[in-house]
Amino acid sequence: MVSLVIARAWDDVDAEHLAKVTALMGQLLTAQDPYEVGVEVWGCSGRAAGEVALNMQLIWGALTDWVELKPEEGQQAKAEMRRAAQEWLALDLANRAAIERYLDYWVHDVCGYGR
Repeated sequence: MVSLVIARAWDDVDAEHLAKVTALMGQLLTAQDPYEVGVEVWGCSGRAAGEVALNMQLIWGALTDWVELKPEEGQQAKAEMRRAAQEWLALDLANRAAIERYLDYWVHDVCGYGR
């Protein structure tokens, strides 16, 4: 069930997606291979609607592609996945501005998509 605090800050579509992504981020931190959970985050975001989902799809598509397309950099890419998850879990999900800053940083500054 979506937290009441999250539900008040976001519409139903975004709130549900935030809850799913947050659960996956927790799994990613403890997973033996963060890539597998990263693929789940990407897929979950691809099936969801809304601006948050679109940005998460861009982030996790780039991070998982990094592992797939540059296997020699796989450990570095997986470390970035863990960092992304840690930073996500440190956010107050009811704080839209904090979520937007996180998405902006990861989409543009880390993953390199143009503004």
